[in-house]
Amino acid sequence: MEFSNYLSITDILVTNERIPCKFLHDLPKMGFLDPSAADDDLKAGTNAEIPIWLAESLYTRRPPLVNVELPKTYKDSYREILNADACTVDLHKLGQHFYELGCYVAKHDIKGEVGSTLINTLRQRFRMLLSASVATDSISAMQPLSASERLQAAAAARTERNLASWLQRGDCPLTTANMVANHRKRKRAEMEMF
Repeated sequence: MEFSNYLSITDILVTNERIPCKFLHDLPKMGFLDPSAADDDLKAGTNAEIPIWLAESLYTRRPPLVNVELPKTYKDSYREILNADACTVDLHKLGQHFYELGCYVAKHDIKGEVGSTLINTLRQRFRMLLSASVATDSISAMQPLSASERLQAAAAARTERNLASWLQRGDCPLTTANMVANHRKRKRAEMEMF
């Protein structure tokens, strides 16, 4: 898993998300993976939802033991909605870690449309997040944000507050450096000579 970060709580939460998979081979004594299975063995062709970390390890084996399918929030119908107007979508309802999960799922998208949808969604929502972070009261009025968007909006609002307080202090106003002022005078004097 190239995106994994062993010490990141967010990454641990994301990799524990369940995604739909279809088992390609019989797996003895693995029936517990499918809650609806009556046997101890897991039969080929069984559809089950398993955590991403398990799906990745079963998919990367040779031959692959599972075929990873896209979760419904990354399928065509949701992608069309996100590409049309991502600012009106409640990303928290689609998945608390929408972007992070999308990075893992994008590897299994044959058409390669999940990655472009993630980028397009972030582009559309970034302006909204940026303008909302300047006016801190408008963050709560926006559609609920994903976890990463909340972190970005909070960091932007904190940076805006720090800049405003620094500008209000006024104890160290910005001035032109002597070297720059002298350079301008010299340049003006050279221009007047011609």
